[in-house]
Amino acid sequence: MMNNITKTACALAVLATTSANVMAESIDVKVIGTITPSACKPALTGGGTIDYGVIPPESLNSDSFTVLDEKQVDFSITCDAPAKVAVHAIGAKADTTTNAKGNYGGYDIFNGVIFDTKSINVAGLGKSDGGQNIGGYGIRLVPGSYSVDGQSASLLMRKNASDSWTSSSYDKGSLFSFNTRDLQLTWAEKDGKTPIAFKTVAGKLGVQAYITEASALDLAKPVQLDGLTTLELVYL
Repeated sequence: MMNNITKTACALAVLATTSANVMAESIDVKVIGTITPSACKPALTGGGTIDYGVIPPESLNSDSFTVLDEKQVDFSITCDAPAKVAVHAIGAKADTTTNAKGNYGGYDIFNGVIFDTKSINVAGLGKSDGGQNIGGYGIRLVPGSYSVDGQSASLLMRKNASDSWTSSSYDKGSLFSFNTRDLQLTWAEKDGKTPIAFKTVAGKLGVQAYITEASALDLAKPVQLDGLTTLELVYL
């Protein structure tokens, strides 16, 4: 047995020695991969369209804005495995609001009342064919409507990724903020103060629009409401 081991070792040594002076080809071996969070998908009833239908011109106030009814739709997020997820809203056409004040770094503050609350932040409804700003709308996650994996849940908010989480009840779950466009909302256990992981969250999303004074619009032509908000999921 000892002789066999010795011969094998010598043979290897000889091969190594005779190959030392030969230029060898080479090939790289890469070890790659990606660790990703659980995939989560949002869903809205109606495909995400909030339709106010046909609004009779005579129903609009001539010299002041007209607040339309709030419309609520089902909103849910479903994940492959438990994950902590927040919602971030990106409101397009924010510069087409009316009857609002801004320039604070976020979304304009409506001068009237929507969601039964003063000073809710809003995005715009676009412009009419005549170039007039049509109005605005607020968007929110309706407090008290949400359940996480079948259990009642509370809403939390923070102004940016480095901020602390606080209750979102004081502003009725609004997805727009006056001094930031990085606002995030997430869910906690009932009356909890920290985000929780979930597989399913479900509740109501509310939108309430208003139309500028009728005297500022050319109502001899159809006026199309054209608001758009993207809801972005953020993994925490």
